[in-house]
Amino acid sequence: MRLARRPLGGRSGGPVTVVARQQLSRGASVAVVKVADRALVLGVSDQGVSLLADADAALFPEPQPVDNPVVGQAMRLFRKGAG
Repeated sequence: MRLARRPLGGRSGGPVTVVARQQLSRGASVAVVKVADRALVLGVSDQGVSLLADADAALFPEPQPVDNPVVGQAMRLFRKGAG
């Protein structure tokens, strides 16, 4: 199982948000996923997903959106098509 990448701009609009993801090697990464008021730190590999830690979501602020007109236009088109 693979985690979906967080949409550009940092907002998913859903109950689950991937706040950060760091690649550790070709087949392994660590991801911070917000679910309600909890932040789950997950180990992600080709073999599966493991819960590494459970923390208060306030400890992991969401990144600020990228101010890039091309990305902004692409996100508007994506949201328009998804809605």
